[in-house]
Amino acid sequence: MMKKVLSVFCLLSVLPASAPAAAEQLPLWELAFGAGVLTAPHYRGSDESSTYPHPFVFPVYRGKRVKSDESGIRGILLAGEKARLIFSIDGGLPVRDDDSAREGMPKLGAVGQIGPMLRIKLWERPQNHQTLILDLPVRAAFAVNSGIEHIGYTAFPKIVYRRRFELFDSKWKMGLTAGLLWADEEYHDYYYQVDPQYATPARPAYDASAGFNGSRLISTFYHRDEKKFLSFYALYDNVSGAAFEDSPLVTASDGLTAGFVVSWFLAKSRQRVEVDDWEWK
Repeated sequence: MMKKVLSVFCLLSVLPASAPAAAEQLPLWELAFGAGVLTAPHYRGSDESSTYPHPFVFPVYRGKRVKSDESGIRGILLAGEKARLIFSIDGGLPVRDDDSAREGMPKLGAVGQIGPMLRIKLWERPQNHQTLILDLPVRAAFAVNSGIEHIGYTAFPKIVYRRRFELFDSKWKMGLTAGLLWADEEYHDYYYQVDPQYATPARPAYDASAGFNGSRLISTFYHRDEKKFLSFYALYDNVSGAAFEDSPLVTASDGLTAGFVVSWFLAKSRQRVEVDDWEWK
């Protein structure tokens, strides 16, 4: 699977670039409604996957310090020409209770992550909107079960290539990401520990340790105009060499998450602001 994913990444990098564009004037806020489909492993290292059709609400806010858009929700703490310090959010789906490897074990709730991220622009080509950015996030992780529980810390240093391109006479944005994941013991225990009361002959007790969490490749494609937003997403995870690789709950070395969303902007502000995206220059 890894060779196929890398081949797709190479093919996407030669798409024709879009013409240079000046800073846009866009609404301060917008609200889009639509639907999408997501196929994903039950958790990283699971050999079972499920498909989730879902409604989609896409809030957009273009404030000076707080932003919510196709790049996620973030707060800008410090902004320079070549580097930025932001406060970012990430998350993960709940783990289904019908996964064979976890039979009889408690259901795991959704996980949210929040923390600072240093972004360094390593290279740029403004004439056709190409950039290469180093992201260095460190986040605290919280699980949502009967309440909100702190479950450790994660880090995901990664290289992000961004580019605008033309496709079917429409302007698109593309992001290609490659990085390595790390986490502490508490975070790994949440997903991969097997307590003695849940041990079976085929699933021995296991205590995870801190360290390497695996590697990840991400591709994103999105198009927006005044009326609609269209997005495609693919994520390849590999847990080979991870600190928890020998957990009995790890039944696959890799997995692919993919999905798409179509939504329409049904509400927007009259106030417009100038948008000159730092990461797309």
